[in-house]
Amino acid sequence: MAQSLSAATGSELEHLRRLCQQLEFFVDQPVLKFAALSHGESNQSYYVKTARGHYVLRCYPADSVICRQQELRCQHAAAARGLAPAPLCLNNHYQLMLSDYIADGVPFDYQQHGRSALVRALAAYHQLAVQSAELDCGQYLQQLVQALPAAVTPEPGLVRQLQQAAVQLHQLSADTVLCHLDLHAGNLLYANHRLWLLDFEYSQRADSSLDLAAISLHFTLTEVEAQALLEEYVAQRGVPELLPMLEQKLPWARQLYSGFCWLWYLSRPDTTAQALHWQRCLTTLMQANAARPL
Repeated sequence: MAQSLSAATGSELEHLRRLCQQLEFFVDQPVLKFAALSHGESNQSYYVKTARGHYVLRCYPADSVICRQQELRCQHAAAARGLAPAPLCLNNHYQLMLSDYIADGVPFDYQQHGRSALVRALAAYHQLAVQSAELDCGQYLQQLVQALPAAVTPEPGLVRQLQQAAVQLHQLSADTVLCHLDLHAGNLLYANHRLWLLDFEYSQRADSSLDLAAISLHFTLTEVEAQALLEEYVAQRGVPELLPMLEQKLPWARQLYSGFCWLWYLSRPDTTAQALHWQRCLTTLMQANAARPL
């Protein structure tokens, strides 16, 4: 949450300053400084300073259908384990959440900061007990396709193969845990020799292979690096029998995660380049999986 500051219009900041004045949290601690942080794909974040502390204000789109109470529960649980900044206030009426601000943080760099910090945090997060929905990959694919604008038609062959990948993953032994499901550098903050997880918008119970797939794809790991990731993750979980299961599931999980990203970007305006990137990634993975014995 300590991300680089980005430009924001004066009217935007003034609107948000007035919004803060309406929040109970700031009644006895007026805002002294307000600045835009680098925005995510769907949310906007701002740095807020008062005489008492420093905070991050996340604003959600008005048409969002994400369950913010579930997001709050996941972040609370992670913060209690020292894995995330503490959430302080959720206001569903204004569609915003206030959290602690982590100073001097930078986006996590897999090569520079090391795999072990990420694996420890991930294994700890996966072992949290939080009431949440459970991801059905096949159903989620249908939702993503149905959410596409009328003018956008995804390649039917790719969608069919994604549905088949969902079936393949479902047929393998499950390791259902609390997953983050959006593990890229922008949601992993490294500060003061610690790794912090950010943005629990999509967090829910799902197969652990999906988070491991996200890491391998977002950080473009080689097969050797991906294998080392699995081995260290299994060691942190203390469940040796997970390794052959994850080795079998990871190719299908990578295919599915790439498909989720492809369809998500297809649904958004001005993200043609990102959608094309994930489509190419998906095609490559499908070709690789087709050459594998079932």
